[in-house]
Parts: sequence; structure tokens; C-alpha cells
Amino acid sequence: MEEERNQQGNPEEMNHEEANNEEVKEEASAGEQNQAENPQSTPEKGKAKKKKNTLKEIRDWVLSLAAALLVVFLVRSYVFTVIRVDGSSMYPTLEDGERLFVTVLDMKLNGAERGDIVICNYPGRYDTVLGIRKKQYFVKRVVAVGGDTVWRKNNATYVTYGDTGETVALDEEYASRYPGYDYEYQLQEDEYFVVGDNRGNSHDSRDWQDATPDRDVGPISKDMLVGHVRFVFWPLDEIGGVK
Repeated sequence: MEEERNQQGNPEEMNHEEANNEEVKEEASAGEQNQAENPQSTPEKGKAKKKKNTLKEIRDWVLSLAAALLVVFLVRSYVFTVIRVDGSSMYPTLEDGERLFVTVLDMKLNGAERGDIVICNYPGRYDTVLGIRKKQYFVKRVVAVGGDTVWRKNNATYVTYGDTGETVALDEEYASRYPGYDYEYQLQEDEYFVVGDNRGNSHDSRDWQDATPDRDVGPISKDMLVGHVRFVFWPLDEIGGVK
């Protein structure tokens, strides 16, 4: 009788085992349901995550590059820039191929004075690079400022200083360089007359009031002044300030 009872077992224990089996089945069913609701496999999730990270890296690189270009633009536009001398119009002060350090902010704030060597633009002079039109840069010396009078006689150009009344000839020995009409003009405030130190081989403000007006330069305005030339930094054996 005891053996028979032992074989039959405890009814409560049997019920408990059946309950556990049901819980296991329910858990398995829940897992199957989650898998059905999320059919994307683990490898696919990994690929999606990797793609997302790659796009983020590309975006970060683009933003960093844009920020760097913006900094360069702001520095070159408002602090300083570097210019390469192209030609001999400022010889012997500057020579072809030299690299110049040019300050910009002081020019924007204070303009230029007589005798300054400057980087400037000319009216209507542009270069086209990759379909983009850019202003041409010229390096010249300021020889007259607002209040000074520039005049031409017998194809030679002269400046009479407004503050002292002194008159200087710019190019008597090169009078044939810019033949044209005689004129007299007093520069207005924020107007400048710029010429190259190599007076016999420079295209500058003297080209004005002549028979070929399409290439006229004449007086330039303050907004055409880019910056002050401070010193030569290349080649190394030519490093030094300019006057």
C-alpha cells in the first residue's frame, strides 16, 4: 500500500509541476511573439547602426571643414592675408615672385597715407576662376590722398599736396608712358592715387583721361584698398619690412 501511494505521488506536487510547465510554455510563446513583432535579425541591426555611424562621421567632417573655411575667410577678409607679387611694376622695392604679408583690419579702419604700399583693386578688373568672378589684386604705392591735386601736362603727371602746397613730378622721364589729355583733379575724401615704383612699367592711376578709356584706372576709392603691405616673408633671403 505504501509503495502504491509513493508511485501515485503527491497530488499537490504534480499540480505544481504542471503549473511550472505552463509558465515555461507561456515564456516561450512570449519570446516567439517578440520575435514576430521584431522580424529584423541581429546582423541587419548591426548594419543599420554601422551605416548611421558612418553618416554621422561624414556630417562631422563636413561641419569641421565648413568651420575651418569660415575661419580662413574671416581671417583673410578682416585680419591679414598673403599676396604673391606678379610682375615688376614695383621694382626695385618688390620683385616678381616675392610673398607679402598684408594687414587688412587697419586698412578698413584707418585707410592709407601718402607713401604706403598697398594691395588694391581697380575698377572693373576681374579674373574668372572655375566660373567664379574674382577681383584682381594689384600692389602699388599711394602717392596722393584726399585734398591733394593730381594733374597732367605735356603727358607727364604731377601731384600738388593739399597740406603743404609742394608739387612733385611722378613720371617726367616717362612722359610717353600714358599720353593723354591735360587735366587737373582734386582728390575727394577717401580717394587715392596709386602708382608703381617702376614708373616706366606700371599700369596704375596715371592711366586716366586718355584716348583709351576702357582701361582707365584713375583715382580709386577706399573700398578698393585691400590692405597694407608690411613685409616680405619669401624667399627667405629677402625677409624684411618694406618702405
